[in-house]
Amino acid sequence: MTVVTVCLNPKSERGNPLTRMLGLLLSPKIKGKVKIQRLKKEFSIPMESKTMGEELNQMCNLSDYVEELGIEQGREQLLLQLVEKKLARGISIPEIANALEETEETIRQLVNKLQRA
Repeated sequence: MTVVTVCLNPKSERGNPLTRMLGLLLSPKIKGKVKIQRLKKEFSIPMESKTMGEELNQMCNLSDYVEELGIEQGREQLLLQLVEKKLARGISIPEIANALEETEETIRQLVNKLQRA
């Protein structure tokens, strides 16, 4: 098994074609349709195949999904920290739910996570 590390710089237009193509494919800021157009134009990759376009769209959707998961995990971590601080100050679950604009059930689930940790 061989491990290869590829460093992609999204700000650079230079580099070899492989790293530029990977930078384009893996960019979360470029929409799928634009990626398809640029793959055709800049890299002469035929994208006429229906399956090729579908696979690229799936890959783009996967990166969006991974980003959404990261945001959700960050939000949960922030809520956990806030709940923990409020519990330490003796604030009740209903008051915490009200202050954080969450349901009491959500706060109870977070409290359970804190107790298991």
